[in-house]
Amino acid sequence: MEQEKNEVDGRREIASRNTGWANAVAHKLTQWDIAPNTISLMSVFFSVVGCALLLSSHFFGFNPYVAYILFAGCVQCRLLCNLFDGMVAVEGGKRSPNGDLYNDMPDRFADAFFIVPVGYVVGGIGIELAWLAALNAIMSAYFRWIGAYKTHNHYFDGPMAKQHRMAVLTFASLAATVCIPFGYDKLVYLIALVIMNIGLVATLINRLYLMTHTDKQ
Repeated sequence: MEQEKNEVDGRREIASRNTGWANAVAHKLTQWDIAPNTISLMSVFFSVVGCALLLSSHFFGFNPYVAYILFAGCVQCRLLCNLFDGMVAVEGGKRSPNGDLYNDMPDRFADAFFIVPVGYVVGGIGIELAWLAALNAIMSAYFRWIGAYKTHNHYFDGPMAKQHRMAVLTFASLAATVCIPFGYDKLVYLIALVIMNIGLVATLINRLYLMTHTDKQ
């Protein structure tokens, strides 16, 4: 498997970072003097909104069609925040001394706020699977940082890295929306949690292998 790694002061390779629209938006955000740390914190905002949408649909009878679609939108907004905070910081020249903390710590909260409510929508074993997936997601970041300390490289490898988790949640939400009339929306989310947990365990094993089979540079 090809290793997806970056130097400790580098970033995850994101193809959309080199697109014209992304650079145009990042340029505007820089012109508007929006701090990259603020953009990073916005990812938590979108995750809280997404969490509230799913929990409202389950506990308070909020329209699930609206909740699931908006939840998928919040997931994508989180990914956009993850894209633009780095672009504004690096390309826009707005690095800050605590930028690495703002870049990483909000992601841990965002993962939990997005994953855990899916389990409550599913109910039963889904709740345990959701909390397990949230824990595994945090552990995957922990493994990445341990790998960076050991080898001076960040390993962003999957198969269930952050962008893959968010892709699973987005696809599951859209598929669940289609399945609402047939009563299979909870099953779709349950399958997504199972896939996510299997992928996260594989990710932990993969990153552990990489950090123990790579010479420190």
